[in-house]
Amino acid sequence: MHRWAEHTGELELELEAESEAALFESAVEAMAELLGEGGGEGAAIARDVSLAAGDRAALLADWIGEIAYLAERDGLVPERLERLELRDSGLEARISGRAGSPPHLVKGATYHRLELRQDPDAWRARVVLDV
Repeated sequence: MHRWAEHTGELELELEAESEAALFESAVEAMAELLGEGGGEGAAIARDVSLAAGDRAALLADWIGEIAYLAERDGLVPERLERLELRDSGLEARISGRAGSPPHLVKGATYHRLELRQDPDAWRARVVLDV
């Protein structure tokens, strides 16, 4: 599950999932919703992603930032997460989608109000995007 909250020049993304891996997958789904509004009608493309970060919250922000970067650089309109391997200090993943012109470009994910936590019933996160 995810929910958007609007700010001036920013979007706040709240994520909730049953596992940490599902939370990272939910981030892909949210970015697919944001970037894919009528934008991905070209050839199928996929990109491998390798990231490292100091902590899990930073890794999530960097993950979302990388998806935004691939959308801008390669015109990747994400559709699904093919592979995700979370490691102690990073991740390895493969994202697939369609080539296109995303209608919304995201400048990046910020660390402002960044949060990632495990509650007794779910994993929850908040990431603010600079748009």
